[in-house]
Amino acid sequence: MNYKLWFWIVNIVSTALRFLIIGKIGLTIDEAHYWVYTKFLDFSYFGHPPFIAYLIKASTLIFGNNEFAVRFPTVLIFFFVCWIFFICAKKLYNERTAFIGVLLLNILPVFSFLGSIITVPDSPLALFWISASLIFIILIETNNKNYWYLIGIITGLAMLSKYNGILIPFSIFMFLILSPTHRFWFKRKEPYFALIISILMFLPVIIWNIENNWASFGFQLNHGFGNSMPKFSFAFLIRAIGAQAGYVSPLLFLVFIIAVFLCVKEVCQRKDRTPLIIACFSLPVLLLFNTIATFNEILPHWTAMGYLILSIYVAHLTLKFWHIKGFRVYSYVAWGLALFMIILALLHVFYRIVPIEKFLQQEQIEKIRHGIPEPERIDITNEVYGWKEVGNEIKRILNSYPPKERPFIFTYKSYLASQLAASVPKLRVFCISDKFNAYDIWQKNLIPLKHKNGLFICNDYFFSDPKERYGNKAFTSYTDIEEFPVYRNGRKIKNFFFTLCKSFDSSQLPEDYTKNVLGQKKNLLHELLKLDYNVFKFINSDLKCKFLDFCMSIQSYCDYKEFNLGFIVMLIISIAILWINKKERFWTTLALLISSLAITAIIVYFLKHYFERSRPLAIFGDANVNILFEKVHRNSFPSGHTQLAFTICAFMFIMVRKYWYWYIILACVTSFERIYAGSHFPSDVIAGAIMGILSAYMIVTLFKKYS
Repeated sequence: MNYKLWFWIVNIVSTALRFLIIGKIGLTIDEAHYWVYTKFLDFSYFGHPPFIAYLIKASTLIFGNNEFAVRFPTVLIFFFVCWIFFICAKKLYNERTAFIGVLLLNILPVFSFLGSIITVPDSPLALFWISASLIFIILIETNNKNYWYLIGIITGLAMLSKYNGILIPFSIFMFLILSPTHRFWFKRKEPYFALIISILMFLPVIIWNIENNWASFGFQLNHGFGNSMPKFSFAFLIRAIGAQAGYVSPLLFLVFIIAVFLCVKEVCQRKDRTPLIIACFSLPVLLLFNTIATFNEILPHWTAMGYLILSIYVAHLTLKFWHIKGFRVYSYVAWGLALFMIILALLHVFYRIVPIEKFLQQEQIEKIRHGIPEPERIDITNEVYGWKEVGNEIKRILNSYPPKERPFIFTYKSYLASQLAASVPKLRVFCISDKFNAYDIWQKNLIPLKHKNGLFICNDYFFSDPKERYGNKAFTSYTDIEEFPVYRNGRKIKNFFFTLCKSFDSSQLPEDYTKNVLGQKKNLLHELLKLDYNVFKFINSDLKCKFLDFCMSIQSYCDYKEFNLGFIVMLIISIAILWINKKERFWTTLALLISSLAITAIIVYFLKHYFERSRPLAIFGDANVNILFEKVHRNSFPSGHTQLAFTICAFMFIMVRKYWYWYIILACVTSFERIYAGSHFPSDVIAGAIMGILSAYMIVTLFKKYS
C-alpha cells in the first residue's frame, strides 16, 4: 500500500471539506474576540500573544470580514500540521505508522474540529510545536548545529502564538538531560543562541506587558494557577480528566493513558531514543496542566500539545497490537465512536439533530427564562446562530437616527461585545463593565462619548437592566427595553434586548466602572530603569549578610586600592590553562587573549565617558547604598570589571572548553560583586557581559578566518 499517496489523498480531501463548511457556521465567542484583536493591532493582548491577530488580519484583508476569512488560516495550518506530523512519524517509525497517525488526528475532536476549523491560538501553536519536534528530530539525527537556530526561530513563533510555547525549550532540555549521547550540546553555544533568539522574538510581548503593568502575564497566571494558595481538589481533577476524555473521545482516551505508561516504560528500559523524544514533547504538557487541575480549574484544550505528539506513539501501538483480536475490536469501536462524535457534532451544528430535551428532567424541559426554553439555552451550538440578524437590527436602529445623532453601541460583557462587534464589523462596540477586561485597554478614554446617547444591548444569557447597572447619573434617562427574538429552524433560541440610554457622562459612572486597575500606560524606558533600580536594591540590600560581606569585601578592598583582583586571578588561571592545553600555540593564543582584552577595554572606556551614567551612590546617596570599600560616583555604564571577566570567560570557553563551568562561575562572581558592593547597576553588568562575550567571539572568529 502506498501510504504516502493515501496520506495526500486524505489530507487534501479533508482540507477541501473543511473549506466548504467553515463559511457556513457563525463565529464562536472566542473567534469573535480574536477578530476584535485585528481592530487594535498591537504587540500583545490582554488574553494572548499577538500571532492569532496577525493571522486573522491577513486573511480578512484578502477575503473580507466574514466567517470564512477568520477560519481560513486554521484550515490551512492544519493541512501543514498533518504534513509535518506525517514526516515526524515516518522518521520515528515508518510511513504506515505515519499514515495511521494522520488518520487519528483527523478523527480526534480536539484536532479535527477545535484545531482544524475553529480559530484559536492553539492552531498556530500546534504548527510550531510539531515543526520544532521535526527540526529537533533532524538535529539529533545529523548533529548539524545550524538546526538550533531554526529551532530558536520556531520556538519564538510558538511563544508569540500562545504562552504554552515556553514548554518547547523545557521539552528539549528534558531530552538532553535524559539522553547521555546528546548531553554534549550543553557545552556548545548553539542551544543558548537558540534560546536567545526565541527570547528576542518574544520581546514585543514582554514590552507590551511592561507598558501595561504585566496585564497579560498576570491574567494568564491567575487564570492558570488561581488567585489563592493551592488546595488539592479531587473534583477539579476528575472534571479535568473527564473534559479531556471528551475532547479526545472517551474510548481513545483510555488508549492514550495506556500509551503514556508504555512510553515511560520504554524510556526507562532505554531501548531506543524514539520513545524518549515522544515522552519529552508530550509528558511535560500533560503533567503540568493535570497537576494544576488538582487545585484549579483548567480548560481541556490546554493539554492539546501533549496529545499531538503522543498520537504518534498511539498509532505505533495500534499497529503493534493489531494482531490481538480483542484490541482490534476495541480499536474499531473506539475509532468509530470518535468519527461518529465528529459527524454528529457537525450535523447538529447545521441541522440540530440531537434531541437535547430527551436528556433533561421534566422540570428542566418546562423551565423558561426570558422566553427561552431551557433546552435551547443548554444547546451550545446555538451560540453561533443569530448574529447576522442582530447585526441587521443594529444597523436598522442606527439608520433611524440622523448621522450626527446616532448612538454608540455598548454592553457590559466583553465576549458579548466582541460578538456584537463581529456582527457589525464597520462599527465600534464598547464594553462598559465593572470587571477588568481587554476593552479597558482599548477604550481608556471615554470622554469623546460625553453627552452622546448609547444603545445598550444584552441577551437572555447575559441579561442586565442598564438602569440598575449604571444608575441615573451616568445616563440621564432610559427608554423601555425592546425585545428582539432569534429563531433557528423555526425554534426560538435567543432573545436580545435593546435599550436607548440618553446623554452619557463617564465621570458619573459608579466607582467600580471608573477605577483603572492597570493605571496609566507605562513608559518602557522608565519601567526598565525602575526594574534596574529594584534589582540593584534587592542584591545590594536585601541579600546583605556577613558571609557575603566577607567574601565580597576582599574584591572591593582591592578595587579601592586600584587593583582588580578578580581580573588578575582569572588571567593567571587562564594563562596556566593555556600553557597546559595550548603549549604548541601558547604565545599566539596569549597574544590573541591580550588583544581581545585591550580592544574591549578601549571600547568600554569610551562608552563610559560617552554615557557618563551616574553610579548608585550618586543617585541614591551614601545612606541608601551599602558600600564595602570602593566609593565611586561617575561613569557607571557599562561595567569594566564585568567586561574584562566575560571577555576572558568567552575567550577561554572557545579555546579550551574543558573547564567551561569554572570560567562562567568566576565571571558571574565578579559581576555579582559589582552590584553587591554598590558600584554598578544590573544593567551596567549585563551590558559589560554582552560586550565581553561578543568582542571575544568576534575577535577569535576573525583571527581564525584570516590567520
